[in-house]
Amino acid sequence: MKKWRFLGIDDSFDDKKCCIVGCVTCDGYVEGFMYTEIEIDGLDATEKLIAMVKKSKFRKQIKCIFLPGITFGGFNLVDIQQVYGETKIPVVVVMRRKPNIEEFDSAMRNVENYDTRKRIVEKAGEIHKAGNLYIQTAGLSFDEAEELVKAATVKGNMPEPVRIAHLVASAIIHGESRGKA
Repeated sequence: MKKWRFLGIDDSFDDKKCCIVGCVTCDGYVEGFMYTEIEIDGLDATEKLIAMVKKSKFRKQIKCIFLPGITFGGFNLVDIQQVYGETKIPVVVVMRRKPNIEEFDSAMRNVENYDTRKRIVEKAGEIHKAGNLYIQTAGLSFDEAEELVKAATVKGNMPEPVRIAHLVASAIIHGESRGKA
């Protein structure tokens, strides 16, 4: 049986810098990392993420991209449909809590380009409950996404590549890993 490789992506930031770390795993084993930087509250997360994936030596082997949400570096939103469209790799957004869309929308009004950001949120699609998580998908069905989440999870609820990407990104910015993905 062919083994699946998963890419988990997470960020960490302070007032000066936002780093994006990608972690590639196969059977829970770390095979490699990717790195890029984005603007805090900018609009470059989608393009930077796509470029990071496209130039990776792992690109053709990745079965799925996992994100812990669509916001990175504050309100720098990732258009998951565009990521799927340009990489042809399915995307699954995996969240521990269902976002309060009204609060999110209200906060999003405090940064520039509200209409652009609102469209990205709408394009991300419906949020589904999957066990103890909430997920959104691009390029695959909810059932397929749920199967991939289970396959990528070693311990707990979060897919292992997202958990590891979170630890590395927070260590880059804060000097040591912090919090949960």
